[in-house]
Amino acid sequence: MSSTIGETLSSARRAQGVTLTEAEVATCIRAKRLEALEKDDWDALPNPAYVKGYIISYAKFLGLDPNPLLEQFRKDFGFAQPPSEQLVPREQVVAPRDQAHAIPFRAVAAVIAVIAVGVLVVWGIGRLVSGPEEPLPIPNTPAESTSTTGPAGEGATPGVGETQTPAGQETTAPATLGEPFTLRVEVAPTAASWLRVTIDGLKAYEGTLPGGETKEWEVTDTAVIRIGKASAVTVYRDGEVVEIPPGAADVPEITLTTQD
Repeated sequence: MSSTIGETLSSARRAQGVTLTEAEVATCIRAKRLEALEKDDWDALPNPAYVKGYIISYAKFLGLDPNPLLEQFRKDFGFAQPPSEQLVPREQVVAPRDQAHAIPFRAVAAVIAVIAVGVLVVWGIGRLVSGPEEPLPIPNTPAESTSTTGPAGEGATPGVGETQTPAGQETTAPATLGEPFTLRVEVAPTAASWLRVTIDGLKAYEGTLPGGETKEWEVTDTAVIRIGKASAVTVYRDGEVVEIPPGAADVPEITLTTQD
């Protein structure tokens, strides 16, 4: 009498001295499934398609050819067709996991259409309530004037865009920036100091500058330097040392501009 599938697998495992726990780790199949497989307890096993995979994995682990075992399994269950056609369900009743909670496309399209109609209705009601829009006022523009013929200054009328300065009032030219300069800050090698440097209205640096470190910036308008430890810091403007005045709470502040 030929051995059953379970007897073949069990004999091979015992002959190799392998425990069910070791087989579970190697095949990633739970030990109780392997035990049911060795006992031919098909009722304790899941769908035959899974059992087919168990037989293949377990047989390969034990060094057995899985094909005879699959053939015997097919005969025992009376499958007339190959396992690839018989064991795998023909119709998938349950949707795949990644599609189980998917929203149908038609439902999404319907929701979008409803939202679009709602927006159009609200917009139309708003137009009816607010009434027609009033035109924007046209700004007043000075009347264009033409110059009369003749030399300048003799009855000539200023042209478009020209302005006249009232008598007795002098025109002043806009303030211009001075020459840009290079600001350099150095910390003594054996010390460190907190610094906050603002260049042209923007914070360029804030933090503790280690000993021996140097920072340098190009200033086009104004530089403001706040120093935590004045004795450890030297400030240079275009290579010339800038005197650090005493400050409130021992935190002096220096303001340098291109107008200085």
